[in-house]
Amino acid sequence: MIPRRFADDPLRPSIVMTDDHRGHPVVEIIRRRRAEGSRPGERHDGRRVALAIEGGGMRGVVSAGMTAALEQLGLRDSFDELHGASAGAFNAAFLLADQAAYLTTLYQYGFGDPRCVSALRALRGGPLFDMDYVIGEVWSSRRPLRFDAILSSPIDLHCTATDADRVEIVDLTELRDDEEIKCALRASARLPWLAGPPVHFRGRRLLDATLAEAIPVHAAFRSATDVLVLQTRPQGIHHAPLSAGVARLSDRYLRSVNPALVQLRRSRSERYDKLSARLTARAAAVTDSPAVCVIRPPADALLIGQLEARASALQMAGSHGFRAAWMALEGEDPELVATLRAYPRSTAGSETEDTLSPAATATRWSGS
Repeated sequence: MIPRRFADDPLRPSIVMTDDHRGHPVVEIIRRRRAEGSRPGERHDGRRVALAIEGGGMRGVVSAGMTAALEQLGLRDSFDELHGASAGAFNAAFLLADQAAYLTTLYQYGFGDPRCVSALRALRGGPLFDMDYVIGEVWSSRRPLRFDAILSSPIDLHCTATDADRVEIVDLTELRDDEEIKCALRASARLPWLAGPPVHFRGRRLLDATLAEAIPVHAAFRSATDVLVLQTRPQGIHHAPLSAGVARLSDRYLRSVNPALVQLRRSRSERYDKLSARLTARAAAVTDSPAVCVIRPPADALLIGQLEARASALQMAGSHGFRAAWMALEGEDPELVATLRAYPRSTAGSETEDTLSPAATATRWSGS
């Protein structure tokens, strides 16, 4: 008989999480608000704190893990506004709904569903990523996103997207109902060529936010006094350009939408690297306004691509994001244990169409 023992954390990497940001002014404000029980909409400290969340397709699992840490640490209500780009918009919405831990597991399990990602569908002329199915079916009825919690929250949700006609970043906020939230999420993550045609919303044709701005800070810098940025690439890792084949297909598609988008796509890597370097400099200059703090995975963390499909790699990347945020905010590298967590079958006051039983469970990462 094999003896049973308390095993080591199976996801413990050889990487030591060393970036402790508790002494940074932005983190000090976030932690002080938690300690004082400060509530959004009822502040008296004269500060406005924003959370800006980078996505990047499946690499969004990294920032999803970071939001799961914020959720578990009870820090969500320390923010006044949440900004998300592409998959980062998903992460922002689920954090606002108190469902960040659940979303983190979707990257390694749910997003691998062929109804969501299908190379065969793409070969037949359809989208590789069918986020309309995920947002319109899964998050609306089968495993609902709590739209009611988002709409009733005093924390503002901002989803960024690229205006295909004006060739500029736009801030989608003041979302009035479930359908507007769904439209904003679709638009923010509408990858050119890979995820379908532009989303029509509020008189605009919209595409994925990362075409214009991968790290959603432009609106946050206008409204906030303090900004915490969650990045999905380690410091020093440059934005990788598309392969020649994918670049040709993307440019052909973008040219059919608006030829001016082609140059926007081609300049994306250079613009991303400049913005990332600027954020690093802003984080070091703690007297600048707005104050900026950046949380990133450690330098030798597992690198995840936009189209990563390996469940084990996505699980590890999510745990790296969780650990990086936990260390930055609490000063310790936590043990992670998997526990079962029941997922609600319906949103408050409404029934879902899914009649399967028993209730589904999702893995939640817990610090001990």
